[in-house]
Amino acid sequence: MRILIASDIHGRLQAAKKFDRLVTTYRPDRIVLLGDYLYNGPRNGVPNDYDPMAVSTILNKSASITLGVRGNCDSRIDATLLRFSIEDSRIVYLNGFRCDLVHGDLLTSDLLDVERGDIVMFGHTHVYMLKKEDGVTYLNPGSTSFPKNGNPATYAVMDGNHLEIRKLDDDLPLLSLDLA
Repeated sequence: MRILIASDIHGRLQAAKKFDRLVTTYRPDRIVLLGDYLYNGPRNGVPNDYDPMAVSTILNKSASITLGVRGNCDSRIDATLLRFSIEDSRIVYLNGFRCDLVHGDLLTSDLLDVERGDIVMFGHTHVYMLKKEDGVTYLNPGSTSFPKNGNPATYAVMDGNHLEIRKLDDDLPLLSLDLA
């Protein structure tokens, strides 16, 4: 299965359109969205392309294949605009791997002390990460809208047992990891 993974769209129309083009290109079996869909957040300012209604329309085109988790900027009213369910966290199996999905704002040391799956997928920091540590793979696809630390806007692809972080603008890979 091919899975597209993104986080922290924050109501940015241009980022949503770019991600939608990737959905058309890749034709994923699943989409994993790790929170912060529509609201731009109090620290980000209001960008010119802020359009939560249009972003919800774009995201809803793939609702039937989308798994979502709630971000710290996602309110109950935001969830009424989305046709896929968003939960605080989820455990799902993707390509035979147990994946723990969280936004990241609730990713504390207490949570990390409990039994973890093969892959922990999270967003929130707006900084991409792909690493394996103590038998667990940690994947943060970065942010499609407000990347931090001088990083480009990014997303991730899981294809079989291969993971990649890719740039949103030109789809070039930045990091990759084979799980098996």
